[in-house]
Amino acid sequence: MYAFSSWSMKGMASVFEASLGELREYSQRDWTVSTVSSITFFALKSFLLILLPIGVCSFVMAILSTIVQTGFVWSTKSLEPDLDKLNPMSGLSRIFSFNGVFELIKAVIKLGVALGALYSFFTGLVREVPNIWAMNVGGIMMFLGPHMFRMLLIVAMAMFVIALVDFAYQKFQFERRLRMTKQEARDERKQLEGDPAIKGRIRAMQRQMASRRMLDAVKTADVVITNPTHIAIAILFDREQMMAPKIVAKGADHMAERIKQIARDNGVPCVENVPLARALFKALKVGQMISREFYNAVAEVLAYVYRIKGKVN
Repeated sequence: MYAFSSWSMKGMASVFEASLGELREYSQRDWTVSTVSSITFFALKSFLLILLPIGVCSFVMAILSTIVQTGFVWSTKSLEPDLDKLNPMSGLSRIFSFNGVFELIKAVIKLGVALGALYSFFTGLVREVPNIWAMNVGGIMMFLGPHMFRMLLIVAMAMFVIALVDFAYQKFQFERRLRMTKQEARDERKQLEGDPAIKGRIRAMQRQMASRRMLDAVKTADVVITNPTHIAIAILFDREQMMAPKIVAKGADHMAERIKQIARDNGVPCVENVPLARALFKALKVGQMISREFYNAVAEVLAYVYRIKGKVN
């Protein structure tokens, strides 16, 4: 408006002069619908041409401000018919929602700012009214121009502050809407990591298969070291393939009873050695080789078993 103000004022003054001059040439009896229509059409067309630069600038700024905030998005979804918008209950829920109240407060503030600027404009103008009557049309337009521009500038600055606050609020609301609920987070975790119930079932099946393999390995063990009722450790030693004896099975309580039962059914000797059974159970896992600190104790047990079986130690 500042850039085109001088040109716009001159154009509006010339339109007024041309229109009034055209009307002066007609007497009252010559005024017809076509005469008034043609003069009105001429005035409207002229005003549109005068305001066109301002309209184009406003349109461009509206597009640029949207692109700066959200990027270039082209969508026809807003033009699609939506019967929910005709539902009075959904309309009331939108009006009395938090967003609806916020929009109402924002509209009231905007209206207050505009009315305050108009009040300031007219109160300042009243003091200078006596000077206006002596001016011609062009002088009046040039006189009112700076005042109108100052009023619009104040309104624009106030609206800019409101727009900044509104932008921060809308961004906050947008990010909050993007957050997932607890149920959505749980569902996503299930999709990414799997259902905990299914994972638990899979782990249980894996434990059962591992226990089955471990119990099958007891049949090939050389000895089962027990603490006679609570712990059982099955040990295998193949001199040709192993550097040291290996634990192939271990268990406590009920599992220890199963290991001892399988060992008795398959002729694997069970040797009671409470300190060694407890130490091996705590220190080593199934599949590990006997560590150095247990070599002598395990060797004595194996030697005893080999003597019983008649093997050469």
